[in-house]
Amino acid sequence: GSKGTMYIAPAPAPRRTQPKPVAAAAAGPATLVSVGDGDTIRVTGANGQKVTIRMACIDAPETAQGESGTQATLVLKQLLGAGPVEIRPQTVDRYGRTVAEVFSGGRNVNLEMVRMGAAYVYRQYLSGCDESAYLGAESQAERYRFGVWRWGNEVKPWDFRKSR
Repeated sequence: GSKGTMYIAPAPAPRRTQPKPVAAAAAGPATLVSVGDGDTIRVTGANGQKVTIRMACIDAPETAQGESGTQATLVLKQLLGAGPVEIRPQTVDRYGRTVAEVFSGGRNVNLEMVRMGAAYVYRQYLSGCDESAYLGAESQAERYRFGVWRWGNEVKPWDFRKSR
């Protein structure tokens, strides 16, 4: 007879979800759509998809911080012009934005923002960038009192967000 032990199939192994690829949506050449504030832009990637880019390794004053926030946004608009940009993605943040260094005309715009005093180095999230270049640019901006360093001891954007 068929009185043997019943064969129980092993449970299927839980499916491991693959991490999202780092090149979230935009990498390489992109078209600038708009500038949100001093460290956020919208672009259309090569595939035609609109993507929000959070600029890596920098933190610009928030729009709600008044004059400095307005100035940071203006400086970013000037640096980017209307031309194409190149996106070098690092990761995707918890808001689904692509965190990237942005290049325009061969210039690292993130680094330029710091150099011009329009943004601070975001030390907490500096690992993906050339740390010494960013910190050097910031100390130079501070020494020559460019931008945020000219406006006195302003609340840093990360502290400003915390206080809201």
